[in-house]
Amino acid sequence: MMPLGPKYTPTEWKIYQFILSNKDKVVTFSLRQLALKLDVSPASVVRTIKKMGYEHYSDLNKQLKHELNIPIVDDDITFQANFYFHQPIINSYTRKFEAFKRLTNNITDFIFYGIGTSNDLASYGARQFVNNGRSAFVVSDPFYPIDRIQNAYHNKAVIVLSVSGETTPTIEQVMNFRTHGAKVISITNNSDNTIANLSDLNFSYFLESKIVGRKLNLTSQIPVVYILERLSRSLQD
Repeated sequence: MMPLGPKYTPTEWKIYQFILSNKDKVVTFSLRQLALKLDVSPASVVRTIKKMGYEHYSDLNKQLKHELNIPIVDDDITFQANFYFHQPIINSYTRKFEAFKRLTNNITDFIFYGIGTSNDLASYGARQFVNNGRSAFVVSDPFYPIDRIQNAYHNKAVIVLSVSGETTPTIEQVMNFRTHGAKVISITNNSDNTIANLSDLNFSYFLESKIVGRKLNLTSQIPVVYILERLSRSLQD
């Protein structure tokens, strides 16, 4: 049985009771899906599982699988990958890839943008597009003076990578790209963030965030690689 931990608020008690009474269902939910099911915030779920003695939602999931005699994947990366590729959202991407093709029908150049790890993946994405016969390049400088050339980005699409969707320099650059005529496609961990809301089209992947210290984001980027490759190949269909 899972540890009780400190005293629960009424919302946390509701979450705790649901988890104990519906273990077989909870192991199929992401953190966000569980929050939606219970009409609570993801933060409330996180607080609850921490009071139950678990550092991450994946730790709770492993314990539930153990209690249900479901095979457990030991390493977190494999767990995250398995979870991602079994989400219903994978099937919903088909419609979005079609929307991407329509949105970029008259696009001549693809610009990739991201900061940190997202910049490395942006470079990978640009290379995939070139490999598939499209003109593409990456902007590596987060302070690249986009606004210095008026209307330079018509017939261009910007593919923006950001795990949180709330990185200030990226938000500012997205606004500059939009102001100067570019279509914006974003890839973020969730769909409720500033960059997603500024985009013409957003792809989100809904994995549990992994933050080390105050700023280091170790959320798995396997979904980003998958989406980038699907995007590049969708233009060949």
